[in-house]
Amino acid sequence: MLSGALALGVAACSPNAVAIPANLYVGAKKPNAWPTPPVAEPSAPPRIVAMWFPTLTIHPGMWFDGTIVVSTNVASVEVRTAAFSINSAHVAPGLYRFHTQLLELPPFSRRHSYELDIIARNAAGVKQVEQAPLRVE
Repeated sequence: MLSGALALGVAACSPNAVAIPANLYVGAKKPNAWPTPPVAEPSAPPRIVAMWFPTLTIHPGMWFDGTIVVSTNVASVEVRTAAFSINSAHVAPGLYRFHTQLLELPPFSRRHSYELDIIARNAAGVKQVEQAPLRVE
């Protein structure tokens, strides 16, 4: 897994509540029934199949992890808010992971909800975006 430190900056709060997508699993462990990445031609649109995060509430000092299953033609997966961006590591065809420590946050950016964007791009730059709510404490 990729390790790194992530500094969060000032961000705007999300004006509208974002629902948890049906393909996002939130819990201490990944589900046992984890999908296989679908094979796709390089020019096909990218597809986010499943995502796992242990939590959607973060705070300074914690480690934030995630696993994303995508179609095999995906060239990159980015996880970001207005405050930070994480480039996930490509660990196998159609499988991306990240493991990042969250550093100190300005007090005025805490206790707010944000939109977490999960962005999958193919080599041509075509993207699919999923959104999830993220709470910063």
